[in-house]
Amino acid sequence: MTAHAIVGLLEPGWRVTQGKIFYQDKNILDYAPSSWQKLRREEIALMIQQSLNGLNPIRKVKKQMMETLLLRKDSMSRKDMNGYLHTLLQQFGFHDPETVLSSYPFELSGGMRQRVLLAMMVSLQPKILIADEPTTSLDVMNRERVLTLLKKLQHDFGLTVLLISHDQQCVKKFANRIIQLE
Repeated sequence: MTAHAIVGLLEPGWRVTQGKIFYQDKNILDYAPSSWQKLRREEIALMIQQSLNGLNPIRKVKKQMMETLLLRKDSMSRKDMNGYLHTLLQQFGFHDPETVLSSYPFELSGGMRQRVLLAMMVSLQPKILIADEPTTSLDVMNRERVLTLLKKLQHDFGLTVLLISHDQQCVKKFANRIIQLE
């Protein structure tokens, strides 16, 4: 709920009843819909718990990733996009980016789809990534891989990561600061 409030995606009829949410010295609760869209596209990326369903199963990964890149302010040529996607996927631990790009999402494991989605979000160059239960449906090995990757992204891209999780052990292992909500 907190993550959705931060990016202006609360369910219809829901609203923040008390307090304020400040981002860059502005109370974003006062934003118009167009400002929320710009915030989500350019500043804050949200990876929700059900994000494994975020890829279209009947469209190849490359097409979906290229469409995401077109949302960026600094558009690049198709050749540059292709090279960028290969480099980006390698940074996300894919040894054969071309195979991933030419695959349909259902041909990838859950951990691979999770990393593709993270790569798509990072390709937009957000300042903040909110990861809401990013490892819920993953096995132990992929859970560790995704959390390690989040830590690496934080360092490599100067990204602020807000990790929301019920898994206190993982949070303690990877977080710099912890806030516990009850």
